[in-house]
Amino acid sequence: MKQLQISIDQRSEVGRHSSYRLRRKGRIPAVVYGKSGVHLISVLDKDLRVLMKEKGSSAAIVELGGEVVRKLSIVAEVQREAVSGRFMHVDFHEISENEKIHLVVPIKLVGESYGVKNEGAIIEQVRHELGVRCLPKDMMEHIIIDVSNLKVGNSIHIKDISMPKGVELIGSSDAIVLSCVGQNESAENEPSAEEPKPAESSKS
Repeated sequence: MKQLQISIDQRSEVGRHSSYRLRRKGRIPAVVYGKSGVHLISVLDKDLRVLMKEKGSSAAIVELGGEVVRKLSIVAEVQREAVSGRFMHVDFHEISENEKIHLVVPIKLVGESYGVKNEGAIIEQVRHELGVRCLPKDMMEHIIIDVSNLKVGNSIHIKDISMPKGVELIGSSDAIVLSCVGQNESAENEPSAEEPKPAESSKS
């Protein structure tokens, strides 16, 4: 499991103008939520860019370091400017080493399916991430699923996924994660280009 770090400063001012002044100075307003309360902080834009690049799509623990606040957390939400993609705000969720947490972990497929290799099939992935419950020490960056033995008509459900001791998958055990389907079956499931699209409701 990745454990990353970022330096933080406390802030006391809130509001649009205060956030604008912070960004002009190269800092991004942020908040830490948790049992100890709500902490208003800021992080350097360049540090946040490094953090998010190192984190990638994986789940990760982030140590927030500062003179007053030093906590373990996970990134709960990152807000970006729609056009430029610039960071606007970050929410961190405080975690405890001794308490189980709920988080979303991306799925990583490994192996080449028998159906894809020998039957001209394709893998239709319904879910690209799953919720888990575990202690921070048991967090994983990805949920690994080996698709090597999948043939046409086979599916993998949540109940079919083996997890390490101490890690519990959240969700219906019968929920389909992915299926191995034939090319014809996949084409039948796609909407016809000639079918009219439903009319969009107008907003008043």
